[in-house]
Amino acid sequence: MEKNRLEAFSDGVLAIIITIMVLELEKPAGDSFADLMQLKPTLLTYFLSFLFVATYWVNHHMLFQKTDHINVKILWCNVAWLFVMSLIPFITNWVGSYPTSQVPLMLYFIDMALSSLIFHLMFYLIAVEMGQKDKFRLSARNYVSLATYIVVAILASLCPIAAYIIAAVVTCWWIIPEKKKE
Repeated sequence: MEKNRLEAFSDGVLAIIITIMVLELEKPAGDSFADLMQLKPTLLTYFLSFLFVATYWVNHHMLFQKTDHINVKILWCNVAWLFVMSLIPFITNWVGSYPTSQVPLMLYFIDMALSSLIFHLMFYLIAVEMGQKDKFRLSARNYVSLATYIVVAILASLCPIAAYIIAAVVTCWWIIPEKKKE
């Protein structure tokens, strides 16, 4: 199967996710900087979610640039990944309203962990489809990211600020291109 439709569909869904997130932002109660700062937890959560989605959009693009063909397993894996990603606007809004509450934060970071896990599965399925299963290798960054999102889901109830910071650092880590050994 050709990959173009999968890429176009994924791009559209991710664009809608980002659009919904920004539309969910409430305007400040007044016209001062202090009024804007009242929305700081919501804005910071939005920023982290935007960065998370944007990072995955870039990595999705990079992954499919190296992919010639896809199969039904890859299509369904991509749909599962998009489903998990589509929950981000809802959970971001919830966390923005309750930035230190255990359940919204845990679900926020669990969603990040599931996004990571499913994306890695899709990467594996693509390697198998391309006949490169023996060359399939996850980097240390892949393992650290997945483990980190799981740990911050647990840490969120103990120290929400630390969970946000750690998740933000790991997400930002993906902005820096990884040097691959050929």
